[in-house]
Amino acid sequence: MTTRTVRLGPLSVKMYCAIGMIAVSWAQLEDMVSLCISRLLGTDHTDFLPIASNMQVKARFDALKTIATLRLPADEAKALIARCDEALELGRERNKILHGSWIQGETDDVAIRLNYRAHGRVSANAPVISAREIAEISDRITMLTESFAQILQRLGLLDPKNPMRSPARAAGGAGGDGKPREAGED
Repeated sequence: MTTRTVRLGPLSVKMYCAIGMIAVSWAQLEDMVSLCISRLLGTDHTDFLPIASNMQVKARFDALKTIATLRLPADEAKALIARCDEALELGRERNKILHGSWIQGETDDVAIRLNYRAHGRVSANAPVISAREIAEISDRITMLTESFAQILQRLGLLDPKNPMRSPARAAGGAGGDGKPREAGED
């Protein structure tokens, strides 16, 4: 077992910021997934938020994958499903970071994440993780969020200048009135 030097006290500001970046980028991803679902259903996003807020994250991704299969051309559905699967993988990393037990490492830019076994025993493999590595995961989450937005934009379901505006309502079509519309219909 390797000996590691740790510092007593809280984590450094660098580490707190990196962990916080994960929380913020994941929240943006969750909102984008909810926006994708509401747009593919043809509902107003603000009307859909009470429903989305009561769905577990995995349920949102599963719902989006199902709706994509039903409403989108096969190639667009396949791309959206691949992004959902990638997000679920990143979710595992996110959970380890946000819910981990951390000890400050020897320098400000590294920390040690403790891994627990049954009955609360600390396992022998406590990885040293840098703020930069955490920031890279946050960047991957942000890029994934942007890719969901690009899909919606390609389908004509997202106005990048005003993302909360429902394109269906602005065009005078269905949207927010309870009537689903086909993808690409404006």
